[in-house]
Amino acid sequence: MHGKWSLASVMLVLLAALALIGATGFLSQRSAGRPANSGHSTAKIATVVIRWFKFEPATVTVHAGEAVEWKNDGFVPHTVTADAGKPAFDSGKIDPGSTWRYVARKKGTYNYTCAYHPNMTGKLIVQ
Repeated sequence: MHGKWSLASVMLVLLAALALIGATGFLSQRSAGRPANSGHSTAKIATVVIRWFKFEPATVTVHAGEAVEWKNDGFVPHTVTADAGKPAFDSGKIDPGSTWRYVARKKGTYNYTCAYHPNMTGKLIVQ
């Protein structure tokens, strides 16, 4: 009986070790985050916070190739949708506590709103 217990103990330790190795690999991939599409780890990222039904700051300026990240610190979903006929960008639904990142590639000025709350407006200037 001692041999069976020993084999079971070894199997339990091996399973625990495999689970730990798997979790460590998963966490290291998650902590890497989503890279901005520029391919540079030192790329500048401008942040716009969504709170109290406002984009803060209301106007953000970046250079072409830089990223803008919108973080929803509110309590309801929002979107970031460019006003143009065919939007230059549209985040889709950004749930509370979530973020959405856009790499600005084309120079210009882009007015945007929240599709759910059209009184929320912002401006992205790409130089």
